Amino acid sequence: MVAVTPYSVPRDPLLGANHLTAIRWLLASLVALGHLYLLTTAYEPVRIHQWTGGYMAVNGFFVLSGMLIAKSLSFRGDLKAYAVSRALRIYPALIVLLLAFAFVFSPIFSRPGGIENVLSLETWTYVMRVLLLGDPQNAPGGIFAGNLEADFNGPLWTIRYEIAAYILAALGFAVGVLKRPVLTLCAFIAVQTAYLVLPYVMDVSILPTGFVPLLRLSSCFLLGMVLWHWPRARRPHWGLVALAIGAFLWLGSGFGGEFLATLALTGLMLRFGLSDAAHAPVVAIPDYSYGIYIWHYPVMQAVMFLRPDTGPLMLGLLSTPIWLSLSAASWHLVEKAALRLKPKSRPSANLSSPDAPHSVASNERTFS
Repeated sequence: MVAVTPYSVPRDPLLGANHLTAIRWLLASLVALGHLYLLTTAYEPVRIHQWTGGYMAVNGFFVLSGMLIAKSLSFRGDLKAYAVSRALRIYPALIVLLLAFAFVFSPIFSRPGGIENVLSLETWTYVMRVLLLGDPQNAPGGIFAGNLEADFNGPLWTIRYEIAAYILAALGFAVGVLKRPVLTLCAFIAVQTAYLVLPYVMDVSILPTGFVPLLRLSSCFLLGMVLWHWPRARRPHWGLVALAIGAFLWLGSGFGGEFLATLALTGLMLRFGLSDAAHAPVVAIPDYSYGIYIWHYPVMQAVMFLRPDTGPLMLGLLSTPIWLSLSAASWHLVEKAALRLKPKSRPSANLSSPDAPHSVASNERTFS
């Protein structure tokens, strides 16, 4: 384990070499682990209280995303360049996945399948619906018919919330609200309170579809933005992390349990992801997390389509080498090439974090 890149004291790992890529790997793997069980038994046993590993991993992704997006907006003075960079991070790999849906998964892993599915208007309507941030559920053509879960790619539901968070964060910075630490904290408290309290004061089923998930993920995203504005909060003492974990283990089944779980998870991500010493082998890990997130589910579904009686262990043995290889190909052949097209960063004249050094790390990446 070799420390890389000397830093003057105090060192802010978020602005240099860190272990966040490894954290994203772990979060994506937690989502995949949960789906091994959901697709075979309809129950995810990896949970504490009612909060499953996959569910909390999504929260963790959004916390990291909020922190890194706030960093990006603070150092970028050009919102057009920011928008292009965000699109290049999400869309190229997503387009490849949807082309695979149209030309591979739909004709081969559907009942009925065949070339008719490739030529079907429904197939391409679905592709466009996902690209335009519509509902990714209920894919056409009998995709994975007979499976326990007959949908093409369940995890895609978070993509539109991620992009919505990018847009709202940019608007918040443009009007000056999310540039200010105190106002960002107030926004987080307001959204988090609404998410916690609304189910107790009204029937949330009458709200527009997607409103409650938007509150949930926005609160996580804003927590990450708060962490950007307060660098010292990104270095929580192990005692505070242990306190958050203990509070979650004790009180996590009741009111505010998800919030306690998110705080505990965030503390662990900060301690391990932004550690005092950045170790070269960990820093050098390629960022397959987005590929893992978008490819594991359809590959698992394809295996279940061909072998309906497969259990969780066998599903993992059969599918993991395939989706991991596709994730690697996505990163090396698609995502890295797209990221090289990102506009050059132009430092903003007004940094939002007064404690942050006036330099930008070259490894700015985010996903959820």
